[in-house]
Amino acid sequence: MTTNPPTVLLIASDTIGRQMAGSGIRYWNLARVLGRRQPVTLAIPAATTLTPPPGVTMVPYGGPDADEDRRGKKLAELIAEHQVIVAQHLPYLYADTDLLASRFLVIDLYAPWILEKLEWARTDPERGEPARKDDVAILNRLLSLGDFFLCASERQRDFWLGALAAAGRIEFEHAATDPGLRTLIDVVPFGLTEAPPEKTGPGPRGAIAGIGPDDTVLLWNGGLWNWLDPLTAIRATHLLAAGDPGIRLVFMGTRSPVGWAAEMGIVAQARELTRDLGLLDRHVFFNDWVPYDARQNWLLEADLTVSLHSVTAESRYSFRTRMLDNLWCGVPIVATEGDVVADLIREEGIGLTVPPDDPGAVADAVRKILDPAQRDAVRDTIAFVARRYTWERASEPLLAYCWEPRRIGTARGHDPVAAYIHNLERTYSETAQYGRHLERVIAQQNAALESSIDARVRRLAHALRSRLRRG
Repeated sequence: MTTNPPTVLLIASDTIGRQMAGSGIRYWNLARVLGRRQPVTLAIPAATTLTPPPGVTMVPYGGPDADEDRRGKKLAELIAEHQVIVAQHLPYLYADTDLLASRFLVIDLYAPWILEKLEWARTDPERGEPARKDDVAILNRLLSLGDFFLCASERQRDFWLGALAAAGRIEFEHAATDPGLRTLIDVVPFGLTEAPPEKTGPGPRGAIAGIGPDDTVLLWNGGLWNWLDPLTAIRATHLLAAGDPGIRLVFMGTRSPVGWAAEMGIVAQARELTRDLGLLDRHVFFNDWVPYDARQNWLLEADLTVSLHSVTAESRYSFRTRMLDNLWCGVPIVATEGDVVADLIREEGIGLTVPPDDPGAVADAVRKILDPAQRDAVRDTIAFVARRYTWERASEPLLAYCWEPRRIGTARGHDPVAAYIHNLERTYSETAQYGRHLERVIAQQNAALESSIDARVRRLAHALRSRLRRG
């Protein structure tokens, strides 16, 4: 057994703080579990007021004024101080192949972000397509660098095994020692908090005017992204409200808490549909974002949760991370069929699945699961199933690797031609990111200028009317 366990650096690419989205939640909990066994540093994008878990040191590598060069230098310093590196992205470190070659790299592919960007490109080609191309370059680099890879489900594992095979990363050495290839890529999904949830503050019934103690709360647990389908949930609520005036659909979050992430177009579409149907602030409510340590207050007040999507490549391979919180809080789920979570719901009996884009089917499923006998049976099943999805169990392959890291095969090379190409990719990626930053700055300045011009025009018009009246 290892007497001095390796030091581990987890690089969080998303916000770590009171308000966290899926990636931030994942890295906070992975650090928490790993920190019980060996020295762990959690590198975070910006400083936070959160107290780190026992055994974990938190170090910011950026902040509001940090540019990519400063972030990259800080991450390089942290990597040099640790033996095992766990990350989703390494965009600032492409050029430093010598540094990366001397470390064990765990690449976390739990979120199929290249498929998310495909959906973004489909709805916003002008901005989304350059971002998608950036991510393809980043992904190819990650596949060439990793010693061990993580994904969130067996279905995802099949997807990523194909990508690794195309990248030349499945070698004879793997087949000779591990025909199942678990030493190359294994499943580390999301998990549940071990301690039972406790009510610490108001949920939707206390925080939102218009929701009473006896109303039926359907909770959309998470954010609104373009690849999800809140419109079907709204139409289903319209059908339900015709027979139940106490029905309430609550969107728990409408945008990412990450400061630079813009509100997605689906949010405006959802609000517009809600207004058109006469449901806004009567039967449908839009919340901003719920702090991570207060999420149980909202879930414990919900009668059920809703998670819907249309048929896309992203939905087939995604793992809806917030659905695990439903198990933690014992809340039944109505979800679109076709993804991994839907398989879990169907196989374990923790809710109901519905066809995509079918408001009537959603309304029927809600009515069925709200039947007291059905709801009690589902809650009993959830309590049993939840025991198998703790963060400790979910993290076992990562815990084992970080305790005894290994490198199998020879394809993780650093030939000069590949290094040159990756340097070009890095330059292209940074240039594209800077271009998008300039776009945002110009848009903000244009908006401010238009507002200033409008104000001046109004003042001139007022002055002219006053003179005309006096004349």
